[in-house]
Order: sequence, then structure tokens, then C-alpha cells
Amino acid sequence: MSEIPEALVKVLRSQKYHIIGRHSGVKKCRWTHESLVRNRTCYKQKFYGIPSHRCVQMSPALVYCNQACLWCWRVMAEEIGAPYNEMKMTSIDEPELIVQKSIEEQRRILSGYNDLVIKGIVDKRKYREALAPNQVAISLSGEPTLYPKLGELIDAYKKRDFTALLVTNGTIPDRLGNLEEEPTQLYVTVGAPDEDTYFEVCRPKTKSAYSLLMISLELMNSFSCPTVFRMTTAKCMNMKNPEGYARLVSKFNPTYVEVKAAMSVGYGVTTGRMRKGNMPSNREIREFASDISRFSGYPLIMHDDDSRVSLLSKLSKPIGLRER
Repeated sequence: MSEIPEALVKVLRSQKYHIIGRHSGVKKCRWTHESLVRNRTCYKQKFYGIPSHRCVQMSPALVYCNQACLWCWRVMAEEIGAPYNEMKMTSIDEPELIVQKSIEEQRRILSGYNDLVIKGIVDKRKYREALAPNQVAISLSGEPTLYPKLGELIDAYKKRDFTALLVTNGTIPDRLGNLEEEPTQLYVTVGAPDEDTYFEVCRPKTKSAYSLLMISLELMNSFSCPTVFRMTTAKCMNMKNPEGYARLVSKFNPTYVEVKAAMSVGYGVTTGRMRKGNMPSNREIREFASDISRFSGYPLIMHDDDSRVSLLSKLSKPIGLRER
């Protein structure tokens, strides 16, 4: 039984989110479809070798977050008049249940592609592989570190031979620093080049959020897995002051920096938080990434036009995550 308010459930289902258990969810990634139907892949496959058609996009905290970023596609309670505590789950599902249900739901989502296999549109072998996912992106919606058994969840996926990418806003460093199991790759969102911009565009719900983010960035150096600064950039919001971003990169020394265009999708469009004019073009992303590269000393080593993302790293090429 979900603990998510019914008004919110209706919106989520209309947006093709599949709710699992009390507080988790799965949604078919656009790139899963593109990979199966058109042989086009997500930048994560191009950069890190993660097969797009075998990736489960999920969250253990589907509608729970302690920020309200302007570019976020998440539906926020106050926007639909369905108030609830977005920062605390009242009941907790066990990790094994979430893992099992997320895989089952992914298979159910993909079941309709069998007709495309019969018609010869989707490769039969690739479809069989898609029904046996081996990658999870814990990044769909909400803030995953609000789920208190996150480390156990990562461990449960890894025991099934999954690689696990974790994306966090970095505002709960105690939970991040005490994970029972590391992800295969850790992303921390760096949504602003300075504190003032951070409070303006990320809109955290606690006054200590920026200081806590800095603690999480420091913690990244204690992880043995590759670490990533995720910079989701939007024009007229946080796509400014490349020197500020570069100072953070130089100070905390992540394995990678991803400079990615914010996209006008989801509930951000409905509410006008994020407009088409805020989306950077590929040229603008390359130029902004090049500025960060120049100030930080991190070379720009790859770019993906389809996802509008540039990759900076001191490595000459990214580490293949299935090869680790």
C-alpha cells in the first residue's frame, strides 16, 4: 500500500511512473526505448559502457526530497494542493522487496515490446537482454538518501550482479558517509557555483543545506568507486560563473565532471519553473564546459550531442563500469 497521497498518485500515473511498495517507483527511460527501437543509446553507455536497454531507472524516494530545484521534473506537493511531509517517509519498505518489485515492474513495462519483436522492429536477442536488466540508476526522482536503508538497497542490487549508479543532492552526508555498500559510481549534484545561487535555484528546505553539500563533496574522496560532479545547467538560473564551479572541482577533485543541459520536461514545464528558453544548446554546453575546463585544469574528454552533456576528467578515457 502506497503512502503517497492519492492526488499525487494520479499525477504520477498520468506521467507513466510505476509506483512500487510504499514510497518507491520505476519509470521506463527514454533511452531504453531508443536503444531497443532505434539503436540509439544514453550517454552513460557511450561514456561508461552501461547498456541502455538493460538499465532500470528507479527511486526509493519517489516523491520525497529536501530541495525544490527550479529545473526538476518532479511534481511537488504544494503545486497540486496535496500537502504532505516531503522530507520524511512514515513507513519503510525492505530493500529486497524494492529490488524484486523494480525488476518485475521493468519487465512488465517492457512486455509490450514483444509485438515489436514479432514485427522485426526490435532485435529478439536485445529484447531478451532487456528483460534481464543488469544496471540500476538510482536517480529517477526525489532524494534517495532520504531512504534510510540505501546502502542495503545498493548491496541487494549488486548481489544480483547489477551495477548501481547513485545520484544524490549531497545534503545528507551522514547517510552518504555510512553506506553499507558503495555504489558502482557516485554522482553528487553541484547545482550552483556559489552559495547565493544555490539557495536561489536549488531552493533547499534547510538553512544548513549548502554546508552539508560541502561536507558530502569532501566525503567523495573517501569512496573507492568513481565519483562525479553532476552539473545540471540552465540558462538564466545557474549557467554562470564557470570560475566558481571550477574552484569546487579543483578543491574536491572528483573523477569526472558532467556538464549537462537541464531539459524542459515533466512537471517543471506544467508549473513554468523550467521553460524551453532555459535549455542550453549543445554549443552552449560545450562552451560552458570548456570554460570550466580552462579554469579547473580538467580536460574535456567527451561530449554527447543527443544528451547535451560534456565530460571532463583528468583520465584520458572513462572507466568502463562493467569492467571494474
